Amino acid sequence: MIYNTLTRKKELFMPIEDKVVKAYFCGPTVQDEPHIGHARAYIAFDVLIRLLMYLGYKVKYIRNITDIDDKIINKASEQGVSPFEIAEKYFRAFYDATKELGLIPPNVEPRATGHIPEIIELIEKLIERGYAYVTKSGDVYFDVTKFKEYGKLSKQRIQDLIAGARIEPGEEKRNPLDFALWKHAKPGEPSWRSPWGRGRPGWHIECSAMSMKYLGESFDIHGGGADLVFPHHENEIAQSEAATGKKFANYWFHVGLVTIKREKISKSLGNIIPIREVLKRYDPETIRLWALQAHYRKPLEFSWDQLDQGEKLLDEIYAIIFKVESILKNAEEGDIKEIKTIVEEHKRRFLEALMDDLNTPKAISALRQLVKKIGSDLEKLNKSELNFFLENIREMGWILGLLQQSLDERVIEKKKRGKSVSKIMPSKYLELGDLSEKLIDLIIDIRDKLRKKRIYKLADEIREKLRKLGIILEDTKEGTIWKLS
Repeated sequence: MIYNTLTRKKELFMPIEDKVVKAYFCGPTVQDEPHIGHARAYIAFDVLIRLLMYLGYKVKYIRNITDIDDKIINKASEQGVSPFEIAEKYFRAFYDATKELGLIPPNVEPRATGHIPEIIELIEKLIERGYAYVTKSGDVYFDVTKFKEYGKLSKQRIQDLIAGARIEPGEEKRNPLDFALWKHAKPGEPSWRSPWGRGRPGWHIECSAMSMKYLGESFDIHGGGADLVFPHHENEIAQSEAATGKKFANYWFHVGLVTIKREKISKSLGNIIPIREVLKRYDPETIRLWALQAHYRKPLEFSWDQLDQGEKLLDEIYAIIFKVESILKNAEEGDIKEIKTIVEEHKRRFLEALMDDLNTPKAISALRQLVKKIGSDLEKLNKSELNFFLENIREMGWILGLLQQSLDERVIEKKKRGKSVSKIMPSKYLELGDLSEKLIDLIIDIRDKLRKKRIYKLADEIREKLRKLGIILEDTKEGTIWKLS
């Protein structure tokens, strides 16, 4: 079941093609750094994609990049650089963030500026069918009064919308609600040739052109943040269905906004928190867990305390996983007994929660209960039972984009951010207090400084003496990490 914004109810998901899902998610306008609100939206859609893949669907996933826009042009003008330079800079920031957050990459990530011919072709079709008109200056507008179902996604009456809209100075609209498909060129702005003179595409038309190019005139799922329902997605439906006469997307998936002190994140309020700032303090899996703690359709309050709590929960789960991996080496062979029933029951509840409109809080609860149940009886389990638990907990975690790290990887992630690792160490390792851990970190820091000064003999001597004490050092590209033998 999936909630459909178009019908305002949960519906049984039925793709157009058997076992094939065609999905489109609105990507960013690359005019600034991606923020924590973006992260929440993309993580939610990522879990949906992962779930569909786990259930055996072949997913064709498209996520666009808006790389030409008024905001991009204005920022470029302020900084005295090319709009393309601004777009590329912030595309790289977005790309790096999605990679670090572990998002499954789309099959195609098209840019608006790379699809001008498709955009022009779609606009021509709308003009031919009488849904769009050209102004004297060379702008092209969509006439919303010609599309009788306008407002069906946002559940607003066109009469009310027109009454609340107004025409800005310099605009040549017939109706205040009409939206631009093509904007005539202004001095110093990027522009492309078109039948109506040089210009550039409006915001809404690019998504229709690119989604239909890669997914067809009708596809399964269209997603985005809740703030895109109107006008962006409403306008997409109008122009797409007016051009083709077909239903544009069958299911509309919208993610709730992130708030800070119950206020929407926005530049005007100055409360935007870039993803890179959060990644300096918390590892990607902690951020994902925070984003999934509330149902995707509900607003999510951001706080550092909630991230702390998410990190603590993640460490507790990892501690059990690493303990299982530790005792597995010496565990005796045996049959899978009642543990199979326990694991499968919790996994069933986990999957049922996700298949009920992606109820991640309920799914996380089922996962936690399984870890707690197994963690209390670890010493009684044989090798087959331990392996069965590990295989399933890692599999459940993969759907959420969690629990995929080895002990060494988890240690590196935490130590990169100056976090304690003692809580995730398996019980067979020496129990270290915070003071002991800090002393080891201090010794490693001294050794690193010796190596930088090329005093390798003393650095190697420190490493060897620590080894004899049971402390193993590993020099990685991320820095030196330690573990106990």
